[in-house]
Amino acid sequence: MEDLGMKRKIVALLCGTACVFASSQALAQAADDSDEEAAASSGFGDIIVTARKRDETLQNVPVAVTAIGGTEIADTLASDLTKVAELAPQVSIGEGGSGTGAVIAIRGISSSSSDAGFDQSVLVELDGVPFSRGTIIGARLFDTQNVQVLSGPQALYFGKNSPAGVISINSADPTFSLEGYLTGGYEFTADQAYSEGAVSGPLSSTLAARFAFRASTMKGWTRNVAPVVPGLLDPSVPTAGANYGKRMPNSDELAGRVSLLWEPEPTFSAKLKFTVNSVEANTGNGNSEPYCIGDTTEPITLGQFPLPGADCEANRVTSHGGVPEVYARNARFANGGVPYLDKIFYFGVLELNKSFDNFDIALTSGYYDEDIKLMNTTDWSPYANIWAAARYQYTLLSQEIRVSTSFDGPLNFMVGGYWEYSKRPFDNVPEILHVYNPVADNYVSADMHSDTKGEYLSAFAEVSWKILETLELSGGARWSRDTKKLDQVNLSLGPNFQYLYPVGEHFLADYSDKHVSPEVTLTWRPNTDHTAYVAYKTGYKSGGISNPFLLPATATPESVLFRPEIAEGFEAGYKASLMGGTLRFDFNVYTYKYDDLQVVSADNSGVIQAFNLTNAAASRVKGVQASLNWQATDTLRFNGNLGLNSAKYTKFNTAQCYNGQTAAEGCLPADPNNPNSIKVQDLSGTRLVRAPKLTFSFGGDYSPELVSGLKTTISASGSYSGDYQASTDNAPGGRQKAYWIVNAALKVGSEDGAYELALLGRNLTNSYYKLQAYAWTAAGNPDQYVGFWNRPREVALQGTVRF
Repeated sequence: MEDLGMKRKIVALLCGTACVFASSQALAQAADDSDEEAAASSGFGDIIVTARKRDETLQNVPVAVTAIGGTEIADTLASDLTKVAELAPQVSIGEGGSGTGAVIAIRGISSSSSDAGFDQSVLVELDGVPFSRGTIIGARLFDTQNVQVLSGPQALYFGKNSPAGVISINSADPTFSLEGYLTGGYEFTADQAYSEGAVSGPLSSTLAARFAFRASTMKGWTRNVAPVVPGLLDPSVPTAGANYGKRMPNSDELAGRVSLLWEPEPTFSAKLKFTVNSVEANTGNGNSEPYCIGDTTEPITLGQFPLPGADCEANRVTSHGGVPEVYARNARFANGGVPYLDKIFYFGVLELNKSFDNFDIALTSGYYDEDIKLMNTTDWSPYANIWAAARYQYTLLSQEIRVSTSFDGPLNFMVGGYWEYSKRPFDNVPEILHVYNPVADNYVSADMHSDTKGEYLSAFAEVSWKILETLELSGGARWSRDTKKLDQVNLSLGPNFQYLYPVGEHFLADYSDKHVSPEVTLTWRPNTDHTAYVAYKTGYKSGGISNPFLLPATATPESVLFRPEIAEGFEAGYKASLMGGTLRFDFNVYTYKYDDLQVVSADNSGVIQAFNLTNAAASRVKGVQASLNWQATDTLRFNGNLGLNSAKYTKFNTAQCYNGQTAAEGCLPADPNNPNSIKVQDLSGTRLVRAPKLTFSFGGDYSPELVSGLKTTISASGSYSGDYQASTDNAPGGRQKAYWIVNAALKVGSEDGAYELALLGRNLTNSYYKLQAYAWTAAGNPDQYVGFWNRPREVALQGTVRF
């Protein structure tokens, strides 16, 4: 690990400086806001979105889009995508402890985080560059212009790995007027000090620049009470206790971005952005916590031994020990037995745009590199009898070109192509039950290294035909070719793990697939205030190669392959701007069939938690989504949204049984004629994972004139999620009950916006919900589980100056 102390001092200095400045008088006069105020008084103005890879207004685009502005993101302390998800209908995002690093769901369609070979069902696009790896959610949001959530398959415009939808993040662009801001705040629950700022302006008459940063230091919201006691397997070796801190996730974050905009002529622009984002924490699974169901009131491990300091409640108190140094010696990435998490992200994008008389050309080049190292104890006990260290690396190079026409006639076109190359080294170093390996002179059970390389090539074309002045038919298709190669090798194996793939022998597997994704949309716009559309859409998530932590000797190049996930269906929508633009309404209905859903299910038959990757037969997702925005007066706004969603397996009779499931509960041999065959359960007709039937939210903001010369804004919102299942095997302990999240903000500042003081509250109901749940297999008790949870209540005092 790097020197945490020095980085913490730097972060604290930045946060403290921001707090001092933010609580003082404004440094300069704020920019003139008269135009924005005029737009607000007459309605909402035009919100520009890029749902079809071109600038269109939110009101006129024939796509189900939720646009979340930078102000709302800041007011709800949404510094990462997990909290942004709470602002959008039918969206769930949570960090996972391994594999892809996250779960991202829209309308109940998601991927498990447990296998590193998985891509996501929801594509995340950052400043025009698409990402399929869930680890991207670990990058912090700062100086954000907006986040756009596109629901439903989006393959035509965005390509693979978007069968559930797309989340598009757009950072603020450079400006040719001098402006900037500095924000500093303190959040009291997790004891987090943070600061964020940006300065933007011209370097010449044709070149503008923007510099932005974010810094944060946090003690954490979970208490770790792991004591130092004699070791369970060897009492002569005492446990390490909470050697990585009494609170978690304890973290330091630093991020910066440099943006340049060059406009040498009206018909050409070049925009370059480069971001560096670093996160250091005292554990990689700080958002996880064990809990119990049924009659279990005291947790145990290995079937019988009590856990000192532990309890059965999900109460943000855990007894989660570090690893004694002797068991971590000579183990790669083990950090001497002290759990940790180090992440660093580098991201660059170059966007070139050239306009001609009747057509435009756009080129987007992307570069992304991440390096994540971690060590976690994974038996969730003070004894740390099971732990793992790992390193995840990922490099992406991408290039997109689009050509779109703007003829006066009824026909126009968009054609383009996309190429990406990815490289993903992965190292996994687990240690299970402290068995000494004399060959490697350590206690590591299996030291694994793998390299996965991929190349993706696609081309797409869209034709728009204006049948009438008010009626448009658009359609097109995207052709895709996806290839992946895996090279995996065990560098060493412990005495009890000789059943895994032999040491030094390289396991090689190849995957290749081609796919065509068509789409057709009919749009009716009788005037600028009304849009109605009906669409046929398809999408797919790439197949690939499973990348398990423990590769068995029985593995073959064919057994680790999985097929693509295919989506097909229809949706229709209606958007209206009424009452002079002060009332906006959006309504959408949809029905989609998903074939070959990719599912990772836990094998809970032993102490080690392993995962099997399969393609579920089929599922059906259908529902209704609606939103309403009303500018009641110049100073009062209301908003709300509603989601009714039915997402069920239509056929999945080979699902894995959950831990402890009996025959009476549906766990039966896969082959009725062979009682010794593997046991499965039939989940046909049950809901998909992370698929609540009902979600809705409502809120508003009010800006009364309370004090002359000061602007006061009061905001409040509430969101509701119905119950859902968080475990892929439909285990009883995986059920998440319905919950509410309430946010509120009180902001007071100058009328010109030059300075502002805010009291912000997020999740004031203190709802603690899980998006993933697994059997706590090391416990040896089927009533014990581990959940990956959201961040609880946040209350922050924040100051901002603008110029």
